[in-house]
Amino acid sequence: MSDVPTTPDELLEALERDGIDHLWVTYLDVAGKPSAKTIPRSGFRSAVRSGVVFAKANFDLDTRDHMAESATLQADSGDMMAVPDPRSYTVLPRYPGTARVYTWLRNPDGSPWLGCPRTRLQEQVDALAAEGYSLQAALEPEFYLLTKDEFGNYHPVDGVRSFGEAGLAVQHEFLQEVVDELTEMGVTVAQIGKEFGPGQYEISVRHGSPFEAIDDYGPVKDVIRYAARELGYVATFMPKVFAEWVGCSLHLHLSLWDTAGDHDLTPNANDQETLSDPGRWFMGGLLKHVAALTALGSPTVNSYKRLLPGSWAPANTYWGYGNRSGIVRIPGPGGRRHLEFRSGDNTCQAALFLTGVLAAGLDGLRNKIDPGPPFEGDVGHMTAEEIANASFGFLPRSLPEALAALEADEVVTAALGPVTLEHMLIVRRSELESYNLTVHPWERETYLEVV
Repeated sequence: MSDVPTTPDELLEALERDGIDHLWVTYLDVAGKPSAKTIPRSGFRSAVRSGVVFAKANFDLDTRDHMAESATLQADSGDMMAVPDPRSYTVLPRYPGTARVYTWLRNPDGSPWLGCPRTRLQEQVDALAAEGYSLQAALEPEFYLLTKDEFGNYHPVDGVRSFGEAGLAVQHEFLQEVVDELTEMGVTVAQIGKEFGPGQYEISVRHGSPFEAIDDYGPVKDVIRYAARELGYVATFMPKVFAEWVGCSLHLHLSLWDTAGDHDLTPNANDQETLSDPGRWFMGGLLKHVAALTALGSPTVNSYKRLLPGSWAPANTYWGYGNRSGIVRIPGPGGRRHLEFRSGDNTCQAALFLTGVLAAGLDGLRNKIDPGPPFEGDVGHMTAEEIANASFGFLPRSLPEALAALEADEVVTAALGPVTLEHMLIVRRSELESYNLTVHPWERETYLEVV
């Protein structure tokens, strides 16, 4: 979108220019769930300048909309103000006369609330700038298109296998709608491809600043869901939908630039393959803090049914050139050299995930952390002896292990801040407790008539 507003006055001018009658004022909680109120034209000036009130207690609601038993933000915790970030403004073509903005979360007196995920991210962006760098990022989600039968069972919409051209043909109407609507919203789609599983697809969008990346990610998920629904489909970004098919990732593409954003500092200028020293150090920080980053990027119990050796999803802490089995991949030589962090999935809160990634990378830059040599191979096809003799580590194998690693990581927890960290842990552990207490169909199938 051209003429993107950057100040409250410019946002008010954009609302007038675009004939907007309803403004969705939206924030994302620590589980990544968007919450919003719609503001009519008469309330624009107040909403843009002072924000819209929400209850702080909302931050201790989990994905099921249940208040966590260990919640510390109760009915008496007061209010927060969702104050629009003008840079996130976008018109919603699906809803005539309607636009949306994402928001900063403030205290009623206008001061920053310590639980605001966007504020946590901004602090890391500023810290990176103080070191002489900026970051370009892009979020690349995978998803399944499903149908739901009369018995409540889900099935892939097509049987097209991995990367088949037939998938593009069969879903042409859906894909065209997604591209057209995102283009109207100012989101540039780089490509959409048929992925490995039946009915599975992946979408790539332009890279941009960390805030451009997260503010493009929301519309991408929304438009895919809406376009799927129009065709009678269900679109899901769930990490592991089917035990027998690959899961859905959220690959994070990263590159270091100068503060002006004019020069890519990630590749080594002396060859066409390796990374610069800052690029290596940044990656070294990611590898050092990878366990904590796994908790941020893969924060649900379902996530760990995807992160398995030999599954095309990373389970180990090695990196490599073009190696899709490792946690960090350098996609290709020449101009394609950047970092692809591969463990995340779409259950994450994108701003918090990027906050942790920036904090880890900054630690690498400041302390010149060497990531070690690249690894060639795939642990999923190694013998037990080869694994024992290898020097790489393993990602957390479960959500409790990952959350414990996050709590123990001083660098990442400092970046998140005590308030955001506390409520993320409350929400995710609440969901985990519910999962652990639920009797699942597998248990009845396995034990009911046997024991």
